[in-house]
Amino acid sequence: MTRSVPVRPLGACLLLWSLAVAGLGMPDRATADPVADPIESDHSEADRAGGDPGLAGLDYSRLALIGGSAAIVRHVGYRYFDRAWYQGEKRDSIRWLNDWAGDTYVNMDKGGHFMGGLFLSRSLTTTYTWTGFSPRKAAALGMLTSWAALLEVEMRDAYFDQWGFSVPDFAANTLGASVPLLHALVPSTRVIDFKFGFWPSSLYTDNEERRLAGRPHTDFIIDDYEGMTFWMTLAVNDVLPDRAEEVWPDFLGLALGYGASGLHGSNVKSRGRERAFKDLPDARPEILLSLDYDARYLPGKDLMWNHFKTQLNWIHFPAPAIRLYPDVRFYLLYL
Repeated sequence: MTRSVPVRPLGACLLLWSLAVAGLGMPDRATADPVADPIESDHSEADRAGGDPGLAGLDYSRLALIGGSAAIVRHVGYRYFDRAWYQGEKRDSIRWLNDWAGDTYVNMDKGGHFMGGLFLSRSLTTTYTWTGFSPRKAAALGMLTSWAALLEVEMRDAYFDQWGFSVPDFAANTLGASVPLLHALVPSTRVIDFKFGFWPSSLYTDNEERRLAGRPHTDFIIDDYEGMTFWMTLAVNDVLPDRAEEVWPDFLGLALGYGASGLHGSNVKSRGRERAFKDLPDARPEILLSLDYDARYLPGKDLMWNHFKTQLNWIHFPAPAIRLYPDVRFYLLYL
């Protein structure tokens, strides 16, 4: 059994639930902001000044709905993948994995773990805000809840020979899950955010031909790391001096991207002496600089549309870019 499966059952459950609660946890109409969601917006003068406005008044019916949903998803999810996933040889002790070198995916998988932790934590933070917690308390609860859920996943992996507890993966989970809390505690850090770009690579789109020819390929889109780019964005308008801010478009930012090329396929070494295809060069990381568009500045102020724009802001839309490493290359549009 390999780890290359269409979607990991628990990951799917957590992702679907976070999508659902993100939909529930929308800002109230009275506080809706066209360029902010409940996590990122300043809800009061006390919050802007660095204080905590305190408990805003819990809605216990909403809290019960979230708690009940979480319990059901966890129970059903674990029953399912206990049968479908954890069927390999179990160990008496933890199998520790320390793939800090990232020879398989050139650490692109760590980007996936980072973004997964961030997405889950932010979705839960939005949900806790929806139930009535203050922004800082909601962010702390969102971080702790997502961290605990992801820890449980790794601990279940830890006792199986084919999985193991990946220390680098969990470190990336933790860093991602901590971002909403950092944004809540230090509002000035909100000028930095993170986005995801994807365009299927030939490893996936031509996987059948490549498999038959014995060449690198990726069977499932979830493993197509060569098609992914992870972006750290900067809200330029928020850091410019007043005079420059007046002329710089509010919606336009900058993004620093990390990607990879030359991967050797799913679950095989892509570089180093143990790489899967000895006749091919090592896979290499890529660093890019691109323009970035803040989707929250799209026209329209309807409550549902504002929420949709916030979700769109997870995506780095095609924009002019420069590849800085390993060599310089210009792109008219890069996703």
